[in-house]
Amino acid sequence: MEAAAQACDGKKQELLQQLAELLVEEQRDRGTFQSVPHYSVLEQAARALGQEVSRAAQARAMAEVAATAKATAACPTCGQQHSVAVQKRRVTSVDGPVELLEPVAHCPACRRDFFPSA
Repeated sequence: MEAAAQACDGKKQELLQQLAELLVEEQRDRGTFQSVPHYSVLEQAARALGQEVSRAAQARAMAEVAATAKATAACPTCGQQHSVAVQKRRVTSVDGPVELLEPVAHCPACRRDFFPSA
């Protein structure tokens, strides 16, 4: 297990380095380095990239949650079992807007939607 975790960490580091290289290429193409930029310009671009990665990771993680949801769930109000569907929902995370897939069920007797845990 330790070897797998180290391999995963190595792959993440490699991908992060590739993202950093792409960011610098974009900045170079935009002329950011024509003169010495203020450090805040570099920092802001790096933070924006980090937020983009965060939103992608959140969407992917919620897709995994939705994929492992049970087919039915009990209504929290009346306890009746109802089928669970997966729906898209746009939320605003700390890092900006994210379109998520999430499990949702509807109880017609209670006239409510509910979001069962995976």
